[in-house]
Amino acid sequence: MKGSAGERRGVSAVLAGFRSWRRTRPFWGGLFTLLAALLLLYPPYASLKLGDVEVSLRTTAGISALVIGVVMIACALSFWVRPEWRLSAGIVALLLSLVALVVVNLGSFLVGTTLGVVGSSLAIAWSPRRGAGSGAAGQRPGGTARRREFPSGRKPSPVPRERRSEDEGATTVAEGTRIGEGDT
Repeated sequence: MKGSAGERRGVSAVLAGFRSWRRTRPFWGGLFTLLAALLLLYPPYASLKLGDVEVSLRTTAGISALVIGVVMIACALSFWVRPEWRLSAGIVALLLSLVALVVVNLGSFLVGTTLGVVGSSLAIAWSPRRGAGSGAAGQRPGGTARRREFPSGRKPSPVPRERRSEDEGATTVAEGTRIGEGDT
């Protein structure tokens, strides 16, 4: 049974909305970090029952796994909710992933640490996309570079130059243009 055309349009609209939401934040970094946090939380509190034998990894790493896992979950959620915090949350998640290698059952058998490092690295490296109308600086819509004309014929230096004051003979620093300010 296939749904009606209205239901299909509704589902595609929801998927399109999710896609546009996902592209405005470090989604994959948050997902990998969340998976790493769950993997770090699981072994210290889980027990495996094989017939009459119960295998348990309950150690003193339990409280540290809880703290590291909860903070990494908070970092993963902050990647999605507040993408502007991605750098600080990514650094915290990266450090916690590396600490978990030593503290939490070998980083949940290396899988949790690996996912945490990959996820936090993706979040740190992510940068927001520019809008469709804002191309690279100095680019025209056709893709050709635009030349900016300056009154003196030379582009101003980003470094302030020293010039001598003719009245006093003293050296003063001229006002300069910062790099990137006079380019557009």
